[in-house]
Amino acid sequence: MPTECSAEKFEFGEAAGRAVVARFDGGAISSDAGALLLGAADRAIRLTERFAAC
Repeated sequence: MPTECSAEKFEFGEAAGRAVVARFDGGAISSDAGALLLGAADRAIRLTERFAAC
C-alpha cells in the first residue's frame, strides 16, 4: 500500500556550514540494495558457480 506524504522536503539544519535537506522528488530510483538481493539469490541457487563450471 503506497504511503501518502504531503511534505516535499525536510530541512535538518546545517552540517559543516552546509544545509542538510531530504527531498522526495527523485522519481523511480534505487540504491545498491538490488545488488544485495541478487547476491543472495545467486548464492541460494548457485547460478554463478554453475555457470563457471560450464
